[in-house]
Amino acid sequence: MFSTGTDEIVERHAFFGAMVFETVKTDNGALGITAGVDNPLPLVVLFVVLIGVLTMIQAIYRGLKERREQLLNASGS
Repeated sequence: MFSTGTDEIVERHAFFGAMVFETVKTDNGALGITAGVDNPLPLVVLFVVLIGVLTMIQAIYRGLKERREQLLNASGS
């Protein structure tokens, strides 16, 4: 991601264009690296998908836990 060769000024995009990494030449001749968010949409989509998956996992876990309690109560009676 940060390999640019000699004295090249390069802008690289990552995660479907959401993140941008840029090398810039500073006043003293060194190369500096800047990073930022160029397009927040992929980050928002990732957040929404993760929330959805975690919510489904929690709902499945609660359902299985309730079913286990029902089976334990039925076998104990």
